[in-house]
Amino acid sequence: MDKLLSDQLLFDIFLHIGTLLSVVIFFFKDLKELTIHFYKKENLHFIKLIITASIPTAIIGFFFKDQLEKLFHRPQLAGFALIATGIILLSSKYIRLQKTNPYLTALIIGTFQGLAIIPGLSRSGLTISIALILLMGYEFSFRFSFILSIPAIFGALLLKLKDIQFNGEILYMLTGLVFSALFGLIALIILKKIILKKKFHYFAYYCLFAGITVVLMLN
Repeated sequence: MDKLLSDQLLFDIFLHIGTLLSVVIFFFKDLKELTIHFYKKENLHFIKLIITASIPTAIIGFFFKDQLEKLFHRPQLAGFALIATGIILLSSKYIRLQKTNPYLTALIIGTFQGLAIIPGLSRSGLTISIALILLMGYEFSFRFSFILSIPAIFGALLLKLKDIQFNGEILYMLTGLVFSALFGLIALIILKKIILKKKFHYFAYYCLFAGITVVLMLN
């Protein structure tokens, strides 16, 4: 493998580890409770929902990862994906569907998480928005979305590990990991406040503006 490509993949992996670390730190109490008292009815139900939602994500990631990642070579498509993200984010403010079976809801959310491999689609934006539309509530949607990201990020790491060769420069990699974890943690703190204030849909305007700009510039 080309050294530059291998180094980039390795750096991406360290950034993913940093992101994963920020989520684990932020939700440490929740994860501790789910791990130690997994047998409690509420915790067991939550774990089952996470497993259910992870199934379509894993299927999409394993079988369609290469095809979806090829879309990175089509930047105009990223613009349309940003517009789609903006529309879904805005919908989360105004649309509430009839409550469905929670496991069906989890499958739908997991499917959208898997599709977020497509450039321009926001994983957290889609999963939180769909959870809100399907009546999971603001705090639960936030918590579910990011705890759901843990197996997804871990799975992505495993898929990438087979493609890299370690070439040293560990300090450079660790710096990326630390900053990724730090800014990820800050982003989670801010995002939780925004969501609990029911202003999550504000991100829609940025996505719509950015998406339309990209499409027009590349048209």
